[in-house]
Order: sequence, then structure tokens, then C-alpha cells
Amino acid sequence: MSEGSLKDHLINLVNALTNLSPSRNIISQLLLLTPEEQTTLSHSFPELEISEFREILRAMGVLLGDKVKCAEGSFAEALTRLIHKTFDWLDDEYLYFELTIYGSVIMEIMKKMEDVRSSLAKLTGLHIDLIPNPYLEWAKLVIEKLSRDYGKDKVMRFMKSLLSKLPLRGRDRPPSIVDEVGVEVGANPLELKEICELLVYSEGGAENIYRKGSSKHPTGYVSIVHCKYHLDPLLLEESRSEGYYYYVTYVYTARHGETLRRALEEVM
Repeated sequence: MSEGSLKDHLINLVNALTNLSPSRNIISQLLLLTPEEQTTLSHSFPELEISEFREILRAMGVLLGDKVKCAEGSFAEALTRLIHKTFDWLDDEYLYFELTIYGSVIMEIMKKMEDVRSSLAKLTGLHIDLIPNPYLEWAKLVIEKLSRDYGKDKVMRFMKSLLSKLPLRGRDRPPSIVDEVGVEVGANPLELKEICELLVYSEGGAENIYRKGSSKHPTGYVSIVHCKYHLDPLLLEESRSEGYYYYVTYVYTARHGETLRRALEEVM
């Protein structure tokens, strides 16, 4: 296999992955928004009324009842995970674990892969602007949609204020952070709850990706906090202090923070 053909195959691989992005593929977009009430999805996806589209979804393992959801272990569920991984990888946010030895103790350390797109640009001979960033594309679409629904100024100020407060340490879960931001942007409680679920977190939507400590002496967790549109801007580190007084400390850091700032600038 020649060097030129290797570059072609790499470009084809990157294109194949980015074409799965919900900003480019209506099927991926619908999968990413599940589980959801069918009446709500039909509002955004009139294609759901087309029998051929429904058959495509069923073949992928999508359950079409009052609530549309991906069947456990289905291709649709696997594809949703792949979309998340593609978001992370091509946005230099790929989180992985590395075994590190401290004396006689072997520990897993969470690390972040960096400069993926610039590396791919060098390997393919393409300008970095020609290496797509699916997360940026999706973030811009979501911000544009919510700006139409809630007002551009409110959505922009909400996201900018949230990002400016990170990293943030405390003993409160996301609601208190969002409440503080809501006061700044002047959102009413109901509206704030809706914006929060779409952009920051959904109840029960945290995905544990790493446990600090050992199985015998767990000291905390690191979680990705999912929101309805899966921009997932928060990474949550939960530390447990055990002793005479027991308490939990939460540290929130930004995921995709620089890309979200860029998306806000480009939508303005």
C-alpha cells in the first residue's frame, strides 16, 4: 500500500466519522435526542410519520412507542456512544486512562488527548480548517436553535457566564451553579430549568467514567454530566472525605470549554 493511499484511507475514515455527526445526519440527530416522547420528536422530525423512516429506525434498534428510545444493546445505542466518542476525539477532548506506578501502587490516571486535529492535518496534508470538528458544528446548531427559542442575548449570556465560573468548587450539585447564573441573565425559574436541561445537565444524566482510589477504599468519582442536547459542558469530580465528619466536595471543570466559547463567537 502506497503512502498516498494511506492518506486517502485516513481522510475517508475521518470523513466517515464526521458524517455520522448529528449536524450532518438526520438519523444521528434523532438518536442523540432519545429517549424522548414521540409527540415531541414528531414536532422536530416530521419524517417520523413516513413509514420508510420508521422502518429504518426499527432496523437500527429504535423502539417506537409513546416514548422513542434505543433498545439496550442495539446498534442505535452503540452508534450514540460512537457519536460521543467522535465529538471528544476530534475536539481534542478524548478522555482516557493510563496506568501509572507510584512506588508499589498501580493507579489509573485520567488524561486528555491533545492536538488530535492538528496531528490529523499533518498526517493527511490538509489544512486544519479542512479537518471537521463535529462537536463545534453541533454546538453551533444547538446554540442557534435555542437562541431562536429563548432569545440570543439570554442564551449567550447564560453560556458565557457559566463557562466563566469554571472551575468551581463547592458542596452543591449543578442546580445551585445554574441558579447563580440565572440571576445574572434574568431568566425566570421555569425558563431557567428548561435552558439548564438543554445546555448543562439533566437529572440523573451523569456518567461515571473514573473512580479514584481503590475498590476497598473509594474516595470519589469523575463523571461527565450529560444534558439533553449532549453539549455536556461539565466534568464533575466528586471527592468523599471519610472520618469523624463525612462530607462530599464537588469540583466542576469545563469540557469542550474553548470550543463552546468559539461556537458562541461564531453564532453572534
